[in-house]
Amino acid sequence: MKILITGGTGFLGSRLVKALVKKSHKVAILSRLKDTRLERIGAKFVLGSVLDLDAVTSAVRGKDIVYHLAANLNESDPDMYSTNVIGTQNVVEACKKYKVKRIILSSSIGVLGHADKPAIEEMPYNPSTKYEKSKTDAEKIVRKGKVPFTIMRTTIILGPNRFWEQIVRAAEKNYPLVGSGSNFWHIVYIDDAVDALLLATGKKAKNQIYNIANSDPHTYKETYFAICDALEIARPKKQVPLWLANLAALMHETKCRLLGKRPKVTKMRASIARLVRNRIVSIDKAEKELGYKPKYGLEKGIKATVKTLRQKAVR
Repeated sequence: MKILITGGTGFLGSRLVKALVKKSHKVAILSRLKDTRLERIGAKFVLGSVLDLDAVTSAVRGKDIVYHLAANLNESDPDMYSTNVIGTQNVVEACKKYKVKRIILSSSIGVLGHADKPAIEEMPYNPSTKYEKSKTDAEKIVRKGKVPFTIMRTTIILGPNRFWEQIVRAAEKNYPLVGSGSNFWHIVYIDDAVDALLLATGKKAKNQIYNIANSDPHTYKETYFAICDALEIARPKKQVPLWLANLAALMHETKCRLLGKRPKVTKMRASIARLVRNRIVSIDKAEKELGYKPKYGLEKGIKATVKTLRQKAVR
């Protein structure tokens, strides 16, 4: 098949590109910049932004499937909402024009908000952060766009990227837990997330929404301790009260605003809110309808992440 991927040079997208090329699909990437590593394996590039309708339309022309992965997670970026929402609108309009067989949207489980019990796909939208609200609006655009779609809502994606590198470095510095650490995190390892996206092209997935995660949720404390164990370092004994963490984040955001700088994503109040929120989802639908079978549990995924990050550090 002829496939277009927006966000194809990102953490998830680049791995999806490699998987699709390996399956002999003809893959094109809409991106502002080229990635020579992906070009070398056969991926073609269309230079442009999802905010440029002409560029999007040109990239979509002649494609069977469009994976829309491009997204902005930085809530301090004034362009975040337009990238996630207007960008999605442009992709849908182009797909409609050229009668694309399927648009596959990479979304977030955050659109369902707080979840003390396993959340199912049919639950009503309940976003709280700016990012979650933008992904909610993006989903609505896709669902109403009159183009066959599949929406894949992933939990936090675990793997050797900058986000997890920062967490590993914090653990190495014996950074304390924020809050009690008793809230549940449901994550998914990068390889399992890619496998789920590959399954999204199937007939059963047409006009459906799926939650994607690993098989079992763990608490924030268990997740952090698993990182410490993989690093073979002592587990932190200190905990920072939630109110103090939010106060520190507010001060950081205020200081950055006064200096005309963007705050660090990991030090923002929105990030802390996601850190201490219960986030449990059911993947029953994906397992039954798509045959989705996550291969990585928490411990295996953490060990694989730490190992890769250490190898990069050595290089």
